[in-house]
Amino acid sequence: MDMLEHETKIRDYNLERLIMLTDGVFAIAITLLAIELHPPANWDRTFAGLMAHAGRNFLAYAMSFVFIAIYWASHRRTFKRFKRADGVLTGISFVLLALVTLVPFGTKLIAVAGPRGEPLMMYMSLVIAIGVVNALQWGYAAFLGRGILEGRMGWPLKLLIFLILLIVPSLMASLAVIANGRATPWVYAPMALSIVGVFWLRRVIGKKHDH
Repeated sequence: MDMLEHETKIRDYNLERLIMLTDGVFAIAITLLAIELHPPANWDRTFAGLMAHAGRNFLAYAMSFVFIAIYWASHRRTFKRFKRADGVLTGISFVLLALVTLVPFGTKLIAVAGPRGEPLMMYMSLVIAIGVVNALQWGYAAFLGRGILEGRMGWPLKLLIFLILLIVPSLMASLAVIANGRATPWVYAPMALSIVGVFWLRRVIGKKHDH
């Protein structure tokens, strides 16, 4: 049984509207990424020439597309466990959407300056912030919100899902440090241990949950 896959039977109208709005914003953000791609003015009509002049644009597009896809899929899985939305959850969702709409701008920074230095750090900070807010949505719904989750769920499973949602922003933070040339064994070791630990807990709690 996948702990992140669960379909609710009763859905709130406000929740459905929030999901539709979120899907629309994610879709627009991806569309804007593609709109920013243009053939270079001095292109010699060869693939090699295209990559030489627009390679960074395609790299930035690919990075942002993958990040948006990961966060949309994560959002879809967690919201399948919700049966209603209150004002606080809606507010957190709007913070998430505000950050997602900035991804095309962050992508432009990478396309212009390349994946290095302060532009990369600003871009990765945006990606990390999206992941943290995405996890906070679940944290609020699971531990503070009233009647948001469908069915009963033990706190170990709630905590595990919260930690799983934090894996992506944690990895992005580690990769940003590595890309900035400041990596040490103290960066790699916690990153590896956190991944192994979370998936070990998922396996243990998952077995208890299935039984």
